Order: sequence, then C-alpha cells, then structure tokens
Amino acid sequence: MSTRNHNIRFNFVCQKPVPLYAHLCNQYLHLDKLNISIGRESNVDTGAVCYFIEACAPQAELEQLADDIAADFLLSVWLQQTEIKRIDTKSGSTNAFSVKHHKGLPLYFCQHCQPQFGDNQHPQFGEINLPCEHCKGHYKLSRELKSLTRADIAAMANSLLTDKVLALPMLGLQLSILNNNASLTEYQQPRVLICNPNSLNSQFCVSAPQVLALSSIEKPLIRVRPCSDHPNLHAPLYDIQFADNRLLVILCEILRQKGIHWVYVNQLNKVNPHIDPPLRLASVAQYWIPTADLQAGNMAMPSNLTCLHDEFHYKTEQHKFSAKSTNNQLQWQVVTLQEPQTEPVEQTSATDIKYSLCAMSAGLLRHHEHEPHSKPLYVKNAAVLYFGQHHASQIVTVDSQSDAALFFQLPTLPNSGYEVCHSLLDSPQKSLLDKFKQLHPAEYNQLLDLHISDKDSALTQLMAVAAAIIGAGLINSHQGKPVSAAELADRFIALAMTYQGNNAPRIDFPLTKGMAHRSLNWCRTLGSLMSFKLAGDANLAKLAFAFHDSFADYLSHWIEHVDQNVGVKQLVVAGSDFANPVLAERVHLRIGKNYPLQLNPLLDLDGVNIAVGGLYLKQRRG
Repeated sequence: MSTRNHNIRFNFVCQKPVPLYAHLCNQYLHLDKLNISIGRESNVDTGAVCYFIEACAPQAELEQLADDIAADFLLSVWLQQTEIKRIDTKSGSTNAFSVKHHKGLPLYFCQHCQPQFGDNQHPQFGEINLPCEHCKGHYKLSRELKSLTRADIAAMANSLLTDKVLALPMLGLQLSILNNNASLTEYQQPRVLICNPNSLNSQFCVSAPQVLALSSIEKPLIRVRPCSDHPNLHAPLYDIQFADNRLLVILCEILRQKGIHWVYVNQLNKVNPHIDPPLRLASVAQYWIPTADLQAGNMAMPSNLTCLHDEFHYKTEQHKFSAKSTNNQLQWQVVTLQEPQTEPVEQTSATDIKYSLCAMSAGLLRHHEHEPHSKPLYVKNAAVLYFGQHHASQIVTVDSQSDAALFFQLPTLPNSGYEVCHSLLDSPQKSLLDKFKQLHPAEYNQLLDLHISDKDSALTQLMAVAAAIIGAGLINSHQGKPVSAAELADRFIALAMTYQGNNAPRIDFPLTKGMAHRSLNWCRTLGSLMSFKLAGDANLAKLAFAFHDSFADYLSHWIEHVDQNVGVKQLVVAGSDFANPVLAERVHLRIGKNYPLQLNPLLDLDGVNIAVGGLYLKQRRG
C-alpha cells in the first residue's frame, strides 16, 4: 500500500452553528501525527456554516480517520451536507475554536454510552450516572437525576403502567398511557414520546428525512399524522419525538420491553428555567425551521441591512420576545408568561402591517463578514407572505424606494357557523347553500354548530369551515362533543396529507378590492367547495388537498401581479400557518420555482423573528 501522504478535507455544511461540531474539531486538533488543521467558513447567500477538518497522512491512516470522524460527528438536524475531498493546499489553522458554554454541550448521551445504559441486554443497563468521556453526559444530570437507581426507574415505569400517569417534575413533564388532551376543553395537538422506534412506521406516517431529524442530537418534535384507521390514535396530527435525556432513554427501554410503543407527554404548568423547552420543527422551503424558538440566542450583526433600534419587545398571549442590538451581535430572550398580563396591550389597527414588515426584515437578514457597509441599507423590492395566528395574515410589499404597502389581507370569519351560513344566504351562494342543506344535512348541521375562536388564524378559521362543509368533522367524532375550529383545521390538513394524486379540482379564491387593499371573497371559496360536494365528489382527501393547492396557485398569481408593480426580487415566508406541511409544500412548488422563498435559517417562523425584525422597523413619526 502507498505510504505517500495525501491532503484530505472533511466538510460539514450546516444550516446554523452546531456547537458539538466545533467541539469535535478542537478534539481532532490533538492528533499530532496527522498534521490536522481546522476551520469554519460561512456562505454569504444562505448563511450556511461549513466546519472542516484537514489532514495530511498516508492512505491507510486517512481511511481510519474517516471512520473515526463518521462515528464521532453525530447527526445534527442542522447538518445539510457532508463531503470528503482531496485538496492541494490547506486553508485551515491549528487554533482551537472558542466554544462557549451552550445548552447543547455536553450532550446528554452519545453513541458510546447510550448502548450501555440504554440497552436492557447490557450489564450496565439503567445506570443513569454512567460516566462517558466522549459526550460528558454524566455532568448534565441534576442532583435529583443523579440519585436515581435502576430500581427507582423500574418503579417509575411500573407506576406509569398501573396508574396510567407518571409525573416527572425533575423534567417538567408528565407521561401518560392515555391521551389526557382528549379531556381538555381547549384542543391541543397531542405530544407523543416514541418508546419503540422499530414500530414507528406502523404507528405514524413518517418520511426518511423526518426519521433522520427525530434521531438527530437535537431530538426535535416533528408534526406527523397517524397511520390511516389506526385503532388507538384518533387525533388528526401528533407532535412526536424520541427520548432526549438519560432518564427517558431508560424509561422508554423498560416500557418497550413491556410492549408499550409510545406514551403521551404533557408539559407541567410550572416552568422550570433549567429545562430546555421542546424544539418543534417544521419543514419549509427545504429548511428545518423552529415553529417558535423559545430559547435565548444570538447571531452575528447582519451586514446587508441597517439596524435602526437598540431594542424591540414583542408579546403573544404566552410569551414575551425581546431583541436587542450591540455593535457586533443581535441577541434575543424569551420569557414564558405565567399569569394573564395586566399591562395594556398595544393597540394596532386591523390592517396594520408592522408585524409583517418585521417578519420580512428578519427573513432577509444575512451576515457578510467581509462587507462592512457605511451607507444605510434598507429592504427594497421585496414581499412577504405572513400567515399566522398572532397577527393579520397578509401579503405586504416594499418597492424600490423602500415604501411598504399592504397588497392582500385574509379576512377573519364570523364567530359562529350560524353567522357564516347567514353571510352565505346573503350572497350569490344562497341557492348552493339551500341545496347543500337539503342533500347534506349532517354536514350543514355541523357547520351551524361550529364555534370560531378569535385566537385561531384567519386561515385556520377558513379551513375549519371548509372541513365542516366537506364532512371532515364527521370522522372520528367525539361523543356529541363539539369539535373546535383548530381541531377541524387539523383534520382538514391531515386529510390533505393522505392524498396521493397530483391533480385536484380547482377551488375559487377570488379577490375583492377594498379602498386600500385586496381581501378574499370567502363566500365564493366556500360555495365552490359546496358545488364539488353537491356534484358527488366523495373523496374528502382530494377536496382538502385541492383547497391547499388552489390557494397556493392563487398566491402565485398574486405574487406575479405584485412583481409587475413593485418588482419582487426577494420573497419571504413567515408565520405559524407554514407549520402546515401541505401548505408549505404547495407554496414551495407553486411559487418557489419562480421566486426562491426566503427564510432566515437562524430564526423561527413566528416569535423571535418578529422581535429581531423589529430592530429594523422603519417607524413613521407621529
């Protein structure tokens, strides 16, 4: 075998910084005989970070190094690409990265220790304190967790099986065998901890990228639907996760042995500041993006836009998001609000575009290390699709002079199905509604009984009414319990997810022109759904998919219209409604081919992005 030295570079391209990878690069610097150098590069356009390790050694030693790196660089959900390539000259250095203390370091467990304390066949199974010099996970344990023996954890599992519920205050969680959410007055998507990953595909519909994300070191929650006609999973959508700490790994293994495939998880009401909130991810425009990031964080000061404020605060019912700027960084904090707020809520007009503009700026922020700008730079020739729960759902544009305008706003619906029907009777859809009432009395009655909450997004409200019309509310109906708009919308989304075809009926989304902006003639949208139902189209999945696909297609036409007027060079998507995988996928397919969709890969869909974007808000003087 050749003993000639070769220069090789290992690249790890990540959507955002991964502290573990920086830490591992530092560890590899200690391998003196391989003449190792390390580095980190950033992509100006995408914000991606590339960690790299360079080595110079004979072929056999490089092959061993490649095996070691493959074993040590555990999968991160933020990892986009890996590659090994031969290089002529090195560009890295032998200086270690500065790796600050980070919630992700050390890991709770790794591939070295988990097969020991987490496998019932191993003699050290159940030893929660098992030392691991690779991930240092034993240092992450609280005093309370350190004191647990294998017998204690086995007793916890037995208690869960006997009582059907187990409180784990040290983790801020409660596990249960039964879905406690079903008894809540307010609908919530159930959160599920998978105990037996091997049976995952027989319980839930998950794709290969979703399984990889679930298995990553971040252990996120991913929204999926259960397998069709599952005997025990009756909710339309679930947030599922794998065990993310040592106690849950051991508990899950004991439960798996006893034939338990999953358990339900509920957050305990009391917020423990030492426990990380769950990372809920959505797949949007080929990125994994947190739906709402509830962790403090920071990013390098962007260089492509001029920061206008030192701080900006933004509140929802449950959280307060605060962002501030320093010379070289943007930083944010998130506080979970325990009590109803007594502070006056900021009054904004019904068509205020402030938060859509915040989301637009946040989506466009990028950091170019070698491009310091002296002249002020503002957003130009851009548009944002903001569809979310906390603010008006809008298309807002900014022209070449950085002047903003509201192009479209999705209307909110009346507060009851009764009033929705009343509006339809007062519209040209009256004859359709009369026929619908006659031929589909069950669907009509469910529509009448529907209560629509102000807390639901405008799109959720519209989808809930659409779901009632097609008959989605009659599937798995609770015993006489009224179905909330949020649950009906989730059933509608889950139905659309089951559709396997590409062709679907075209649902009308006609614009209405108001004095200042356009809105939607929702009576005609609902009328067009009724007409397909009256024509005998009984494929509910097809109709639910058609609604999503048609809406995305109309959005595409509206963006083209905007482009002709203001010149759209950048299109941002934001808001909690994009956690809907069918909407995200159809928008990506229908619009993304002509207008590459922009998100900020370092921020979230709805929360931190608004607070950070607020630092760039051009406020009108009074």
